[in-house]
Amino acid sequence: MPTNRDVTRRLALLGALAALACTAPAAASASATILVKFASPAGASAKVAALGDDVTGKTVGGVEVVDPQPGESVADAVARYRARPDVLYAEPNRVFHLFDLSAPSDTWYSSQWALPAISALGGWSLFPGTFSPSQSVPVGIVDTGVDATHPDLSSRVSDLSATCLDDTCTQGVPTDDNGHGTHVSGIAGAQTDNGLGVAGLAYASPLIVVRVFAPASSGAYDSDIANGIAWAASHGAKVINLSLGATGGPYPVTLCNAVQLASSSYGTVVVAAAGNGDPPGTPVSTPTWPAACPGAIGVSATDESDVPGTFSNYGNPNVFVSAPGVDVLSTWPGNSYAYLDGTSMASPYVAGLVGLIRSLHPEASVDQVREILALSSDKVGAWGYGADPYATCAGCTWEQHYGYGRINVQRALSTGVPASPPPPPGPPPPPPPPPPPPAPDTKAPTVRVYAASGRHRTSLRLRYRVRDDSGQTSERLFVYRKKKLLKSYTRPLRTTDDAVAYWIGFRFAARGSYRYCVRASDRAGNRSPLACAAVRVR
Repeated sequence: MPTNRDVTRRLALLGALAALACTAPAAASASATILVKFASPAGASAKVAALGDDVTGKTVGGVEVVDPQPGESVADAVARYRARPDVLYAEPNRVFHLFDLSAPSDTWYSSQWALPAISALGGWSLFPGTFSPSQSVPVGIVDTGVDATHPDLSSRVSDLSATCLDDTCTQGVPTDDNGHGTHVSGIAGAQTDNGLGVAGLAYASPLIVVRVFAPASSGAYDSDIANGIAWAASHGAKVINLSLGATGGPYPVTLCNAVQLASSSYGTVVVAAAGNGDPPGTPVSTPTWPAACPGAIGVSATDESDVPGTFSNYGNPNVFVSAPGVDVLSTWPGNSYAYLDGTSMASPYVAGLVGLIRSLHPEASVDQVREILALSSDKVGAWGYGADPYATCAGCTWEQHYGYGRINVQRALSTGVPASPPPPPGPPPPPPPPPPPPAPDTKAPTVRVYAASGRHRTSLRLRYRVRDDSGQTSERLFVYRKKKLLKSYTRPLRTTDDAVAYWIGFRFAARGSYRYCVRASDRAGNRSPLACAAVRVR
């Protein structure tokens, strides 16, 4: 996100571009000597002398360094020795050169202080292609669009670009009436070593530019940004730059889910600007979305002295790494160039670096790329680095203004892909199958009652025993005189034992013949027949 400077003052319309010559690294060339390996090293010097040549040295392995006769070419001397049956091989003694790259020929490369600061030239020396097109992963730019007619971008923008507005994405290279997206695109991937303009960090990566800002608008909806992320990821971008955001507010579920979708479903790294607050930046506790979304790589801004930009937000969860974001020169609509400040300018440097990493190491996962960034960034600044809030790697340290540090392209491309974490342990063995359900209880309880006798107006015990295979019963008891029911009792379901005689006490008011009956029920609802016994009262 650029700062609110006066655009007229900040634009540097640099006019016509003068060509700048650049010497390419020299290839290996031949010296005046040749290397000869004889089948039998003994007497080799004498054989060479007999041919009128001189032995000037010997290498490990018994190879003679031979200075041919004056006036004889190296090619003729090699052919002469190769024709001998006692020579295993002969070859020129070539001169090799270092593969350090010279600075690219872009007219305004010397004004791009950020590239030397992040050791871009040293990193490019490790990258195949020497500024020429090579197989590289696409970089997604979700922004205000792009001026694809710009001479530094005209060959860089992919036909898979799109416009995602009003919840609909339409394929086609978008235009840019704002300039922001053109500037960001040039930082990430302007054509490099083409004799004009500026150099882009990921110079070989196609740019999938997705416009999510409506014409003449300074804002974009969550829904359009989420669709833009999904478009770029689903069309092959292996890193997506989001130089946009909003500070504070509730967690944006739709937007952060889109970040997670890009990472988990498409293996795409999402890089986002940490945001521009008032000096000295937005407080640590205030998240900036989408930089603070889980899985996003938030980027703060630094200046030419590795001092944090006064506008740059800082802290966890906003900052993963830092990159140059002050006085950054890049492409601008209308065949122009401009200087801008902002974390919007820092973020595409990180996205461009991720594009280089994933092109050099296509096997690297999202988490491994994050670890490479954390391990290789320079620990700049005056503050001490401490605990790692993201738990990215063992021994990694972090600081709230710089994250894991300011990125270093050469160190990142020199860092091997970290080992993948061990696979998670397999699921526990399934539990044993549950025991089969018990057979349904269909057996009714049995009841045995006992005859009783006694005096009237005294309490008589009416005794019974009950048995059931479940060991639990409830009982109903009835006391009769002839057919007349005198009293009934109910005992609740409980554990019963047929070795125990259960009883109730009943006081009969008059002499005579009586009877009492018991019926038992078990938990399953089985009922015993009614069991009765006589009672004689005197």
